[in-house]
Amino acid sequence: MAIIKSQVDHCSGIPLGGIGTGTIEIRPDGHFHEWQIFNLGIWAPSWNFQPDCCKKEPPEMRPSAMCFYAWAKPKGEAPVMRRLGTRSDQHNLYSFAWLKSVREIEFNGTFPIAKLSYIDSDLPVEVSSTMFSPFFPHDARTSGTPGFNVIFTVRNRSNKPVEFSLLSTLRNPLAPEEKDRKLHNSITRDGDSTFLTMRTEADSSCKATLGSLGLSVTGGKASWIAGEYNGFLYGYTSPDGNYGWSHESLLHDFRASGRLPSLAGNRSPSHMLRQDDKALEALSKQEVNDLVRAMMKYPFVHSLWQRILEAEPARLKTTAGLIQFLKSVRARINALCGDDRARQSWGQVALASTVSLAPGETREIRFTLGWHFPWHFSKSGKVIGHMYDNWFKDAGQVNRFLAEHCEEHRTKTCSFAAALQNTSLDTEMAEAWAGQLTTIPKCTWWLKNGDFGVWEGLGCCGFHTTDITYQGSFNLVALFPELQKRQMEMGARFQRKDGRVHHFFTPDLSNVDDGFERVDMNQQFVLLACRDYLWTGDKAYIKRLWPNILRAMKNTAELDADGDGLPDHDTRRNTYDSWDFAGTPSYIASLWLSALLAAERIAVDLGHKTEAAAWNKILKKAAASFDRKLWNGEYYSLWVDGKIRDECCMTDQLDGEWFTQLIGLGHVLPRERILAGLKAVMKYCFTEENGLQNANYPDKAAKRMATHRNTQQTAPWSGIEYSIASMMMDFGMTGEGRRVVKNIHERHWRAGRFWNHGECGDHYYRAMSSWAILLAATGFKIDLPRGIVTFSPPAVLPEFHAPWFSSRGWGQFTMTGMSFRLSCSSGTITFRELRLGCQSIGGLVLLNDRPIKATRSQENATIVLRFAKPLTIKAGDKLVVE
Repeated sequence: MAIIKSQVDHCSGIPLGGIGTGTIEIRPDGHFHEWQIFNLGIWAPSWNFQPDCCKKEPPEMRPSAMCFYAWAKPKGEAPVMRRLGTRSDQHNLYSFAWLKSVREIEFNGTFPIAKLSYIDSDLPVEVSSTMFSPFFPHDARTSGTPGFNVIFTVRNRSNKPVEFSLLSTLRNPLAPEEKDRKLHNSITRDGDSTFLTMRTEADSSCKATLGSLGLSVTGGKASWIAGEYNGFLYGYTSPDGNYGWSHESLLHDFRASGRLPSLAGNRSPSHMLRQDDKALEALSKQEVNDLVRAMMKYPFVHSLWQRILEAEPARLKTTAGLIQFLKSVRARINALCGDDRARQSWGQVALASTVSLAPGETREIRFTLGWHFPWHFSKSGKVIGHMYDNWFKDAGQVNRFLAEHCEEHRTKTCSFAAALQNTSLDTEMAEAWAGQLTTIPKCTWWLKNGDFGVWEGLGCCGFHTTDITYQGSFNLVALFPELQKRQMEMGARFQRKDGRVHHFFTPDLSNVDDGFERVDMNQQFVLLACRDYLWTGDKAYIKRLWPNILRAMKNTAELDADGDGLPDHDTRRNTYDSWDFAGTPSYIASLWLSALLAAERIAVDLGHKTEAAAWNKILKKAAASFDRKLWNGEYYSLWVDGKIRDECCMTDQLDGEWFTQLIGLGHVLPRERILAGLKAVMKYCFTEENGLQNANYPDKAAKRMATHRNTQQTAPWSGIEYSIASMMMDFGMTGEGRRVVKNIHERHWRAGRFWNHGECGDHYYRAMSSWAILLAATGFKIDLPRGIVTFSPPAVLPEFHAPWFSSRGWGQFTMTGMSFRLSCSSGTITFRELRLGCQSIGGLVLLNDRPIKATRSQENATIVLRFAKPLTIKAGDKLVVE
């Protein structure tokens, strides 16, 4: 009896590729999925929005498009070969019975790193790989490189010397629609590296797939196939009356030797050997020999030649025998080309590296893939390109850049990945804030002119959706602040004259949709601008946005018809776009309170006293009205419209208070009411089975048709769950916040979608609000204009440690009951005032063991240290307070 334990297939993995470059996803099965590196398909706009020249399917790049194989031969023994993957659909037990997949893969995904251990007791070596694109904070240029590295580590665990090879095969996706693809592949060597670059000289009405793709290997002794037919790459059966039926593939030859033939055929032979039998037989001896030499540059020909030599070499000793050989080669070309000889499948490549391993010895072999597809089109047909076009002319340059800087990139990327996980907090929390970073490479466009945007959902809706950027961009402003500011200023250009802020960019980054009726976006725009200013200290930026802030605030203020300071009409449309509100919704009104608080702060800093005073006056009136109008004794009602109330308990009822508390502006409403509302949310909206749904009615509450069982009311959106979980932590409800985060983790793990949260489309931007978990759980708040940095974890463990990331630097901090330690790994962090959420810490400050003068005071449970002049902590520095 076969007893098989089955689990869900994981349909997400670690995207490999840079910011705005498109990605290829490595998944736990060891194969490469979702080749979104072209200017077609889901990563580009939908066909309805593409120019006519680009209404094509993307090249077919299945998981088999790029494969790795391990070959090992202990001294005196037969070789063993394994496919480094676990997909059942890759097996051919008829002709490749010996080519098994490894028994198991242990996949460790910690963005931006994927580590795979290939487990197979039949191999005399241990094989593992580390895959990554260079991705690290505050270097968008390097993090926008279109390519990735695969570093294999091989250890000989046997007591014999082992000859070991790694083989990579790669399908050629260039100009797939053209009758003559005009493919040209090249091999170059440079030191320990061998570069194989695919190019095309074709012109096309669909230029989206014109470009180049590069594969390189570093380490060991390289061998290659510069160009080959798809059939010979993966195997085909060739009926031949002269040499018998045979199954032919480079894999058979590689199995025998562990090496590729390294032949020079770098252009298609499909147009060669067009002579019929009569013409071939009329060739002179010299012409026959010349033609044989020309054809012997191609592996499928060389393989046949070798097979004949091994069995009946006499057949190749005469001119007649060579002519017969050429006839068989011609038949193979016809078979490999298929019905359409011109649109041939030639151009696939293979690259291998061989090392000799002594018993116990460990070696590394590095493969690198780079791409360059410059024909990225706007809906108008204009070429908008990619940012990487400014840095690289083709994939060959990409590969050289990645190869030359691999160790630097590896160190920085691995350090960043390790820092994300280096915390005493729950593993699920670290995996939340790290895991959703995958959306940055997966869902971004970064155009040649510098414009930048994040898809709301991959290929869905549009870019830089204001109400989604509001929750999802905390990691952007921390890691790549110039990109966040760019998309904000792009959006500001499309603000309507009446003050309404854009909804999203569609179908590219040059136009917006007509979603101006959503009443949450004005407040969110103001809050985002304020946060970006506090985080970057960029006064010029906030000055440029000041006119937009004024118009947005004026427009929202006009929604108050009864003069109580709160919006009370035209409040139906918002981010919950299938769920109609009415009157004064708590969600919309909360955003208005917080926007007033943020706008006042901006006005004060810019010296606009009149606006600051006016907004402060409205805020006081609005806060009192909010409590009086919406509080129902247990939580804030969903909405109130005159005498009509909807008493559904909304998870997002105090969304604005979440944002301003998180960015350090504090809260407007009484703390006890906020806590009561959050407790009601946990009581009525959270269950372990369903997660934290968007809203729910208490059993005794009257239900209203527009809300009851609404598709968005009943759903748990992970982006909202993360933000409210972080709010709970920020207000001291740490246990409740942790429960919500763990539930999100478990739910997506069971669905096989750990790195792919969906809402309106996959890889949804809002789920990047998981970064708020890091901010709330560490109490890290930054106010660069005033030089204030805060570390105030809501729950300090005996030794609390976690990473911190500002817009200028990053590092680690540790806090105990008696001390605080801050280290900087990269960049800098500067402050005049350091606020620590621990009463027991003293006032002794040491920077790299050198005493620093500071005045110490205490505000409630916060220790405040003030310095006479700004204190800068740079990379390698350590600050201690005890």
